[in-house]
Parts: sequence; C-alpha cells; structure tokens
Amino acid sequence: MDEESASLRDALKCAPITFTRLVHKRFRSPHDIPHQSVSTLVEHWSNARTQSLLAGHTNAGDLDPDDLFADLAYGVRIAQEVTADRRCVVADLLRFGMVDSWSQVATAMGTNETEARDGFHGRVAVQVDLCRRTGTIGFTEAEAAELYTLSETVVW
Repeated sequence: MDEESASLRDALKCAPITFTRLVHKRFRSPHDIPHQSVSTLVEHWSNARTQSLLAGHTNAGDLDPDDLFADLAYGVRIAQEVTADRRCVVADLLRFGMVDSWSQVATAMGTNETEARDGFHGRVAVQVDLCRRTGTIGFTEAEAAELYTLSETVVW
C-alpha cells in the first residue's frame, strides 16, 4: 500500500461523522404505519436504519429506541407488502398456463411444494372472504373456483 492510500484511509477512519436526525412518528408496530407505497416505506425504513447505524457507530449514547423500533416496524411492513402480492402472481401464472408443477412455484417462492400449494389455496380463501365483505376487492366465487380448478391440474 502506498503512502497516499494509507494517509487517506487514516483520514477517513478518524474523520468525525455527523448527520442530521430525521424526526418521525413513534411506530412500535407495522400495523401503526399508515398505508403508503412500498417506495415510501423503504425510504422511511432507510432513514430510520441509517440513523440507528450512524448513532451506533458514532456515539452509543445517541441510539434512539424510536429509531430502532421504526427500523424494525418498517422492515416488517415492507416484508408484508412485498409478500402479499406473491399469491396474485401465482394466480396469474395459473391463468396463463405457465405452471407445470408446484415444484416450480415452490422453488420461485423459496418454500416446499405443499406450502406453496396450501398457501395459495389459503390466500384464495382469504380473497373470497374479502370480496364478500367489500363487494369489490378480492376474488369472486367464480374466480376462486377457476383458480382451484387450475391449481388442481398442476402436477405435484
């Protein structure tokens, strides 16, 4: 390593890190977070995460439990939002005849065949219940019947 690289590394290691603390609501649960786009959720999570990381590495006394709880709550909410749509993707794959086996679906979802199929059937039932309650959102009885029939034609 040459002298210039070593002195730059030493300067970066010793340079004080400063940041502006962003103020956000005290979210202790993902259920407390209002409906927002996934990109907005990621932005809020990133801000809380950055504040926690910087506070932890600059002065442990500056760690704010609200930032840590926001980091956790937003992370869980993002995971919920991202995974909620995967059953709709399976429905589309079935409708367009793009699924040869539940093993394909399981591999794409990082699970086993039984969990992929049973999870899909469970999600269809939840969507039917949602449609019954709202009248507009979710799967109708006819859509559910079609999806169940399509799912039964897929090889284990």
